[in-house]
Amino acid sequence: MYRTQLPYQQVRARLEKLITDGYPCEALVTSVFTAERMLRRTLVRLAVSAGFTSEQALRLVAGLGEIEAVEEVWSLLDPNERTLVDVIGTGNWRIVREAVKSRSDMANGLFPISLRQCTRRAHDLIGALDNTGEQLRNVYGYDGWGVHRKRHVSALHTDPKVPT
Repeated sequence: MYRTQLPYQQVRARLEKLITDGYPCEALVTSVFTAERMLRRTLVRLAVSAGFTSEQALRLVAGLGEIEAVEEVWSLLDPNERTLVDVIGTGNWRIVREAVKSRSDMANGLFPISLRQCTRRAHDLIGALDNTGEQLRNVYGYDGWGVHRKRHVSALHTDPKVPT
């Protein structure tokens, strides 16, 4: 595993090293963690940008559960109501979903996954992470890595009256 403060390029290098050192299943699990981190942290930034405080945004995203829930909520927080698939692309999203399913299957002992499958899925996901990070940076200027400013005061509901 790796510390969450590492820059993405160092994380990527560690993921590749897990594969070359003969630990492709660990690389797959860690790559899925990396994908979830990238998407959830970007979604937190979108919530803050929408006016939530940083604490509210963290609570909102933490309560989403599975990665499919992140996809469902994405368009609600995107300033232009784009879906996650619109932002990162169908191919990248398909690879992320397949890797998440493989990780869950391995963790729950449902279906055995060969080392060859783990290697292929981990490599595919690392490539999708590269593409996804680039897409997120292009669209939002943030890809889930690095420090961002915190919002301590909500910018939501500046008018306390509910319009009728």
